[in-house]
Amino acid sequence: MALACFEVSDVNMARILIVDDDKTLLSIMSEYLSDYGFELELAHSAAQARHYLEHSTCDAILSDCDMPGESGIDLLGHVSSRYPGLPFIMMTGSITPMLKDAAIKMGSSGYVVKPFRLRDLVGTLETVLGFSNREEAPAATA
Repeated sequence: MALACFEVSDVNMARILIVDDDKTLLSIMSEYLSDYGFELELAHSAAQARHYLEHSTCDAILSDCDMPGESGIDLLGHVSSRYPGLPFIMMTGSITPMLKDAAIKMGSSGYVVKPFRLRDLVGTLETVLGFSNREEAPAATA
C-alpha cells in the first residue's frame, strides 16, 4: 500500500525523508532543515528508507547516491515504481552526465552536488515542492 503524500502548501508542513550513510552530514542537514521549518525523517540506508515508506508518508526524498549496499539509484528505481510522482532529489559527490541522465530518466526531480551550501539545498527543496522562499535562510554550509 503506497502511503506517500505529494501536495504541500507550506514549507512548515513538508515532510522530507533524508537518506544518507554519512551520519555527520545527516545530522547537519537535519538540524538546518528543521530550523528552516521542514519536518524530517532520517534513514541511514536505502533499506531503512524503503521500510519507512511502507509504513509512513513523506512529501519528498533527499537521498545520497553512493551508499553501501543499495545505492541511491537503486532507491530511486524503487520509489519511481512504487510511489510515482513522489519528488526525489539525488545528492552526489560527483555528477557525471551519465549519472545525471540515468537519474532523470528514472524519475529524479533534481540533484545537488556535494559539497553544497545548505541554503541552496533549501532552494532545491522549495523548487521541487513548488514553494518560494518566504524568509531568508540562515547562512551555513555542509
